[in-house]
Amino acid sequence: MASICGYMATSLDGYIADAGGGISWLKPFDSVEFGYERFIAGIDTVVMGRGTFDQLLSFDAGWLYAGKRGLIVTSRPLAAAPAGVTAWRHGVPALIAELRARDGAAWVVGGAGLQADFLAAGAIDRLELFIIPVLLGNGVRLFPPDSLDPLQLVLRESEALPLGMVRLAYEVTGPLTLAG
Repeated sequence: MASICGYMATSLDGYIADAGGGISWLKPFDSVEFGYERFIAGIDTVVMGRGTFDQLLSFDAGWLYAGKRGLIVTSRPLAAAPAGVTAWRHGVPALIAELRARDGAAWVVGGAGLQADFLAAGAIDRLELFIIPVLLGNGVRLFPPDSLDPLQLVLRESEALPLGMVRLAYEVTGPLTLAG
């Protein structure tokens, strides 16, 4: 059964993109070694929404996940999709079942709404967040408001990184249960 993880950068005030959807605010932190090569080597399938897919292709760097199976959650056709990349049109519950039926690891790449859908379905096993010491003030929230019921997470690792970045790795254990 595949494990499914989230792996995202967020500003200190909880935004994954600026008000225009851009991520140029991350540029000053490009030089920080934060373990991405090790992480991506263990991933078999990348999953992303159409907006994230289109944004990645706009960088003119080609498909960043060569050799990985790519599933793009979209209702529109993918024109000239890179090798190994297909559109997924069967909804998130069916996608979760498809991922769980395989061995290996899947990464839900970016897309606050898609991440929230996977979390709400109890399908994210591990969530790694990179807290970037920037206050954006507004933009695309890490998780959209009212998209999740309370969840319990257990901190498994934390690491201070250069330039004030912090890596937090959580195991998602399920719905929050309040002691009463």
